[in-house]
Amino acid sequence: MTLRRCFINWILLLILFSSASGQNFNRPVPKYIPPYEFVLYDTSYQGYFLTTPFKLGDASPNTPKPVMILDAKGYLSWYMLSDARNLLDFKFFPEHQLYSFIKYQTPDDINFMLMDPGFQLVDSFTTTNGFAPDPHDFQITAGQTYLLTGISDSIMDLSAYLFNGVPGSPATHAIGFVIQEFDQNHNLLFQWNSNDYIHPSKAYQFYGYAAANFDYCHGNAVAEDWDGNLLVSFRHLNAVYKINRLNGQIMWELGGKNSSFAFPNDPGFSGQHDVRRLPNGNISVFDNANMAAFPQISRAVEYSIDTVNWVAKKVWEYKYSPGFLGSAMGNHQTTEDRNHLINYGLDFRPNPSFVLTDDAGNLLSELFFQDSSMSYRSTISEIPFNDFERPAITCTQNGNNIILYAPTGYNQYEWSTGAQMSSITISNTGTYQVWVNHGAGMIGSEPFLIGNLQNACPVSGVETAEPPQQQIISGYFDLSGRKITHPLAGYWYLVRYESGKSKLLFWKG
Repeated sequence: MTLRRCFINWILLLILFSSASGQNFNRPVPKYIPPYEFVLYDTSYQGYFLTTPFKLGDASPNTPKPVMILDAKGYLSWYMLSDARNLLDFKFFPEHQLYSFIKYQTPDDINFMLMDPGFQLVDSFTTTNGFAPDPHDFQITAGQTYLLTGISDSIMDLSAYLFNGVPGSPATHAIGFVIQEFDQNHNLLFQWNSNDYIHPSKAYQFYGYAAANFDYCHGNAVAEDWDGNLLVSFRHLNAVYKINRLNGQIMWELGGKNSSFAFPNDPGFSGQHDVRRLPNGNISVFDNANMAAFPQISRAVEYSIDTVNWVAKKVWEYKYSPGFLGSAMGNHQTTEDRNHLINYGLDFRPNPSFVLTDDAGNLLSELFFQDSSMSYRSTISEIPFNDFERPAITCTQNGNNIILYAPTGYNQYEWSTGAQMSSITISNTGTYQVWVNHGAGMIGSEPFLIGNLQNACPVSGVETAEPPQQQIISGYFDLSGRKITHPLAGYWYLVRYESGKSKLLFWKG
């Protein structure tokens, strides 16, 4: 192929890429909410999405960060802004009728926040006994105690161990993972420190070694198991540990260098997040797949756990098509009726930020945040949102003068146009929303559709679901247009779908 022909092909591919993978935002949002695209394939799910998007590299406390609730069609139903470096892990505990999120100001100023069903802030927790807080997880137990995560720094002699062929330092700062449990009066009930039970030699060298800051285990999730003990995910150990809540002893290890279980039909997981015990007794994780064999594809996975024969059998998994690597963060939630929310964490367009599937792996919906925005964890839940009256938009028209009104009597108004008053005059078709103050945040109207400027008000209403847009791959192609069986790591390639659409992607491998 001549250089000129190669250049022309590259130009054509770039044009195709910009048209097929351009950012499309199809839901109205107010100021400071990252725009997003929501694709709805199936209307069977009628709950809500809770998420906390943030922009990569934006740790400024002067830029408000949101916690958000989206309805089943992807419209922003409620949000709250906070002048924090980050907000994380927004979720709802229906058995306790409490919302929680993590507010990160500095590494030493992290608070685990609680809100009531009216979105009023009612309490906050942080770690004690000299341990710095860790913003990876916050759980409310069945007995309404509170599990917080923290970190410890212990000096250990690791000179007898090699890390990438080099002996460790005799004064290594081993960064341990701490779990603290509090009652409702903030009394400390239980404390566990990985430095007392797990030796840093169990870490995988893949994740690196630094004598001044050896994050050897990197705990990122804690869950109360059905027998009252604790399940803990350790990313840098590629393992889930079960911890005895009475004496702190390790009961078993799932994965890692010394797994208590064999994996008869699965290679296991690596760099994982979000271990949970499911109602059916199985255990789920989000497998980031950082150390997986080629091709590295992050997935949601579920195992049946046999503690008699010590076997962990894969019984369910989901991989997005085309598969990709979400190298950090992420979670996998399974509901009692077997819907699955998979949040991909550190991942950008053209891949989704999160997806909702049924148990057969059919996409119900998916969301794409703007480039460089992501969410550490997202969840779905039935929440008591219908207990509140959402502001209703009304409309009047006199010739070309179209006015949208929000109810009066509120202190704050935020329209999707950026206006901050109780009414706005519009001149374009589109979908509009207004948010008014409610609790610690802002509650949103139903979306209001203006489809015809000549007869705007009678045809206004809530947007309907988009038609199904399942993306079935028809083939992979290299940059010369030749069909290939699978993309190669480190190369650009073109993926084509049966719908006729195409995307130019880079396979990380």
